Order: sequence, then structure tokens, then C-alpha cells
Amino acid sequence: MRKQFRNRARSTFIRAVPPPKDSADYSPAMERAAASILYRSPLPSKTNHAVYVLNAAALPDAQEVDFNNLLPYVLARLPGEDELVAGAEYEVVVFAGGPPEGATTTKKNKPGWGWFVQAYHVLSRAMRKRIQRLYIVHERRWVRMLVEAFSTIASPKFKRKIVHGKGFQIFSCIGFALTSLTASTLTVLARSMPIQDLLIPPSAYLFDRKLVASIHVPNATGRRAFSAKQPFQRNLQGQSRLPRVLRETTSFILLDLNVTTEGLFRIPPHVKLKEILREAYDRGQKYIVWKEKDVILPIPPYEGARNALSIVSELDQSDAYGVHLASGLIKLWYQELREPIVPHSAYRELTMMYVNAAIVPTLQNLVDLFSPKSQWSVLPALSREILARHLLPLLATVAKYQATNKMTAENLAVCFAPTLVCGPDQIEDAKMSSILRRLLMVATNMWESELRAACGVDADAFRREIQPPLSMDDYEDPLYEVEYPDEILLPPDTDQQHVGIIMEDNEELEGSPITTPSLVSDGPSESTWSAQTGPRLPPCNPISTELGIESPVTSSSTSAAPPLPPRKTASVEYKAGSHLGSGSEDPGTTKLVTAVPSISPLVTSPTSVTGSPNTYAPSIDGAIPARSRASTVGSVNSNPDIATLVKRKPVTKSSGDN
Repeated sequence: MRKQFRNRARSTFIRAVPPPKDSADYSPAMERAAASILYRSPLPSKTNHAVYVLNAAALPDAQEVDFNNLLPYVLARLPGEDELVAGAEYEVVVFAGGPPEGATTTKKNKPGWGWFVQAYHVLSRAMRKRIQRLYIVHERRWVRMLVEAFSTIASPKFKRKIVHGKGFQIFSCIGFALTSLTASTLTVLARSMPIQDLLIPPSAYLFDRKLVASIHVPNATGRRAFSAKQPFQRNLQGQSRLPRVLRETTSFILLDLNVTTEGLFRIPPHVKLKEILREAYDRGQKYIVWKEKDVILPIPPYEGARNALSIVSELDQSDAYGVHLASGLIKLWYQELREPIVPHSAYRELTMMYVNAAIVPTLQNLVDLFSPKSQWSVLPALSREILARHLLPLLATVAKYQATNKMTAENLAVCFAPTLVCGPDQIEDAKMSSILRRLLMVATNMWESELRAACGVDADAFRREIQPPLSMDDYEDPLYEVEYPDEILLPPDTDQQHVGIIMEDNEELEGSPITTPSLVSDGPSESTWSAQTGPRLPPCNPISTELGIESPVTSSSTSAAPPLPPRKTASVEYKAGSHLGSGSEDPGTTKLVTAVPSISPLVTSPTSVTGSPNTYAPSIDGAIPARSRASTVGSVNSNPDIATLVKRKPVTKSSGDN
């Protein structure tokens, strides 16, 4: 049956090589579609193999495109036969999630199962042999069924080599020297390869956001650009510079065809993509493609990258990020500053000076407020530096093209004023935003003519600020705060680690001495546990010695922790015959008993007492509560000098009804 299925699958002819470019059968549209489906990531893998990305979201509808004609264009993007024969090896990352679903999107039709089998047989033996790793991310049901089908067609041993792991699956086929890893999310993929070096399409980010709220990369996820301790980083020469997110987004917006885009800073961007890019810049993602109307921001020349510019130029606009996302990120950067540009302490004085809307600020007023050298400004020095080095020059440059982008100085001030305040009262913030709107409007109109020179800013300073740094060591922002996923912060399994107060039933303690559980386990180290949950609870100094009872723990034990400092004790006076004493004493006799501290061990017999933390029990007001009722578990101690505290049995539903 398998042989008949193979013969039927091979009956339809599929070409493996596309027609020449000078041929009449050559299709430029097919080539553009193939460039979005399969492309090479500029940086190689950790093993120095070429990495190819297969984006299932870019697959067209099977009813609109002939997949038999499309397949040769896709395969032509893999290493050539000469490279494979020479020994070139490669890896493939498949983003199988598909396009993001929405109210306006329609489900695409996929080709039949027979087409995938035919496509498999089109692959040459060298192409199947040289692939070293196959990463399948966001595996869907049809991909899983396809893998199961290939386990029968490709090799009889394929299905038996499937090993299921936590969060991913590893498939290995000895016949084709293939190792396949199926990752559920990008976070799982990051455990096997550095995804910050990978050129990931936006559709893969959007599908991953449906599964998890964020992406975590070990030793990479943290605070770099947004909400960083230092908004302006230092380069190797010790000079402050703009963060990478401001350099790239500002340079992209000010390109000739982009700065004339209508609605700059006014049209809201895609909310999820904005958060994804925020996370990518904080993670240090190397390849973030900015492209709009065939205008591409130059890609940084990372060491080891190959053909980065040509790879990015072939990508479709849907696989890149546009100008409105860039403008939205700039506003988000200002909005998430740890200290707002206008602090709450400056509200009162600014309100007193500019509450009257009829009063137009003069040049001297603006210099005193915005100049980095001003000694009379109510704004912090860092806020004035950010305004003079980035915001005011940016707004003035965009306002020059107001005839085409429809963004006047007033419109730009309306968009940016709310991002500069963040006080405790929203009503006060709204009032202050109206004042800042007037100040920014006047400052934007006067920046190029008078205000820039009055503030002591060079004419070419803004152009130099947004240029890429000369050294690649200064291109990325430093990682200030490393973030860890939630599962790392969880304590270890309670079956392996005992820390704190542990209550046990009295029946289990009778007849056997109480033992101290070991505080050493296979869990995290002492330093790691202390950093996450605080120091361990040391063993308590047994108080049985205070009551005249010999402890079974000998003094020769060297592994015991040092005892706690002595606690204050109180003397309790009672008469014989009361609930604290035994009934065998003469009435009227007064006896002095030392009260137990607020945390005391369970005392069941004079020979079964230890200072283990698992025997701690709370008491009331530093004294042991009465145990005179018949419902108390255990018997009253015969020694009148010792008061016994026994844990009650848990109340069940049946006992509560009785």
C-alpha cells in the first residue's frame, strides 16, 4: 500500500528549478511571494550554520495561486546544489502559526496532503541530507498531522524516534541526519537558540502573543530602552548618547518619503505590535526591519552577518514595521520615563506663570524654561537635556512639512503634551497638559529661528544625535535590569524542601522521637534561595532545658545550626487543682511555672523533644492555652511542672454536624 501511495504521489510532475529570469515563463510575483515565505536570516546559528526562516503566514491561498508553480521559487532560496555538495549545512526555523486572525481576515485554503508528499520527493538527497536542525514553532494540528504522515512516507523509523519533552518535541531521523524540535512558543525556542539574533516576522510575534503575554530570553530580557534608569546611555568615550530606539525611529521618520506621511504622531499604531516592539528593544533584538513605501532604514552591520541589506529589501511590507509604529514608539518612550519630563513639583509654579491663555510666552521665558544651561528653570536638568537634544528639534523638523503631513506645531503639541506629565491626580495632569500644549507650540515655531541658538544648541547637533554610532559596541543599549520568568521565582517542590512551620498530627508523633528534616536538598543553592525567598529559618533552641527535661539531641552534634537568642519568659502563678496543674496536689498550694515563649515545641513526653522547625506551634499571648476539655487529643502529662500543648484534629463535615 505504501508503494502504491508513493507512486500515485509521484505521478504529478513538479519542477524543482524555476524558469530563467529572461524566460517568458518567469513570474516576478511568484519570486516576491517566495521571498516572504522562505528567507535566510542574516546571522548564522551558534554552530555556524546558515539559518532559513519558513513563514507559514506568508503562504498564499491555494485557490488563488498554483502551488506547483510556486514551489520551485521557494526551493531556489535554499542552498544551491553546488554548495550542498561542497558540504554546506543549514538549519530551518518554521513558524507554523499562520496569519493572525481577526474580524476582517479570512481563512486561507492550504494545499492537499498529496502536494506535500510530492514536494518532499522533489527535494534532492543532498538537500535532505545537509539539513541539520528543523525547528517547528507554534505547531498547529495540520503540522502535527503532516509530521505523522511523513513518519510513514520518509522512513519507517521516523515515528519511533519521536521523543516528547516539556514544552517542546524533538524528532530525529537517522536516515536523513535530521533533528527536529517543536517549540510551543518563542520563549521555548529561546532555550535552544538565541532568538535575538533571528529575523522574526511580525506575524510570528502576533501569534505568539495569543499564547503567552511576553517573551523571555535568558540573560537578554530586561530593561534597556524603556523605563531605564539612565534615559541617555554613555558611549565608550564617556559621552551621553540617544538610546537605540530613539535613533532608529527618529531616523526612519525623517527619511524623505516618510516625513511627508499624513498624520504623523496622530494616527495610532497597532497596539499589539507596539508592545511587541517595546519588548524587542528591551530584549536587544538585532533585526527590527523598518520599511515604508520601499524606503528602508539601513540595517546595522553586525559581525558575521551576510547579505543583510538584500535580504531585508526583498521582504514584503507586511513583514516589516511602518512609520506610524515608529512615531508611536517615540511617544511611548516619553510616556514610560521613570521621571516624567514635567514633574509634579513643577505644576504649581508653571500654573502661576502660564495659567492665563492670553499671555504668550516670550523667547526669554522659553530659554529660562527649556535651556540646558538655565539656572531658573523649574524643570530638572535631565528633562531640559532631553527636550533640547531630541524632542524640540524633532517637532520643529516635522512641522516644516505641515503642508503635506498636516501636522502643524499645534497638532504636534496636542499629541506630545500628555506624554510629558504623570502626576498623582489626572485632573491636574489634564490642566498641566493644556499649559504644556501652548508652551510646546510656541517653542516648536521658534526653535529654528531663535530658540535653538539661545539655548546654546549647535545647528548640526540633532543630525549627529540620530546617526548610528561609529563603534558597534555602542549600538546596543546596556542591560540595566534582568527580568526572570515567573516559574523561576516559584519555590521548589514541597516534597523536596521543608522550610518554615510544619504542623503534624499528634498520632504520628507518639511513640517515636520527633526528627528534624534536612534543610539540604536538590533544590536551589543557599545563595539563590536567600535571594528569592529570604534566609532560611534556623532551628529553635530547645526550651525543654528550661523546663528541666533532658533533650535527646547530644551536645556532640556539630551539624546543628547556632541556637536562637534567649527569649524572655514570664512566671505564671497558679493554685493546685486548677487547669494548669494536676489534681493530685493539695488545694491551696501555690506553684511557680515558667511560661512558654510565643513559639514553642510540641511536648508529648519527656523523652521526645527536639528543636526542629517542624515542631513549632503558635501560642496565645505567650502562654499555652488550656487543655481541660475531653475533646483534647492525648492525655494530660503526669508531671505538674510541664504543660502540654497538643494539636487538635481537623474538623470535618461529619464532626461539625454532630
